[in-house]
Amino acid sequence: MSATTRTALAATVLAVPVLAQIAWPARLDVTGGHVLFAASQLVGWALLACLVLAAPPPARTASPRGRRAVLAGCALQVSFATLYGATAFDGEPLEAAFVLFLLGFISLFVGGLLWASRLRRTTGGRLAAAGLLAVAVLGALAMLVGSDPFHDLFLVSSYVAWVVVGRGFDTLRSAPTPPNGNGTAPTSSRNEDTRSDNARARAATAMDQATPRS
Repeated sequence: MSATTRTALAATVLAVPVLAQIAWPARLDVTGGHVLFAASQLVGWALLACLVLAAPPPARTASPRGRRAVLAGCALQVSFATLYGATAFDGEPLEAAFVLFLLGFISLFVGGLLWASRLRRTTGGRLAAAGLLAVAVLGALAMLVGSDPFHDLFLVSSYVAWVVVGRGFDTLRSAPTPPNGNGTAPTSSRNEDTRSDNARARAATAMDQATPRS
């Protein structure tokens, strides 16, 4: 499964219950609706955690700390879904579970910004970096704006932004790898060799000039 397909599936699974809640709030404010929401969160964030774990090597090495923070955010969302779903069968899910939901988005915000800032400097990494930036910013807006429908719209938009991340990861995998890992190293090596040759030539000339003529 490509990263684009995985993120599209995750975004759909995460977004559909939220959109359904916007359209039919009364119908989903029941036990079945709570369980459906928890299940979608569990499956969707598990898919995204797998995406982060399987990120292409250039993305993994761009910012290990940012990637770990994003992965921690996904894990917190999975924990939220598990706790919320486990307590939803009586129709009264544990409201304190939303602390994990909030912490997850904080971790995604910090990790997304850090990872995006480093990834955009990687060859072929600009698209994935733009997606991570959108995930971070839109998720933060969803947490800051509590009024509906704006909260839900920002939330759904942050889910959709993951598709851009997936597409960016696929682009990174297909991008040619420069010989020394980046596009500037070969030129730098040639410049250093040229400078060394010039220095040796100047030293030889100076020695010839200093040698007494017979």
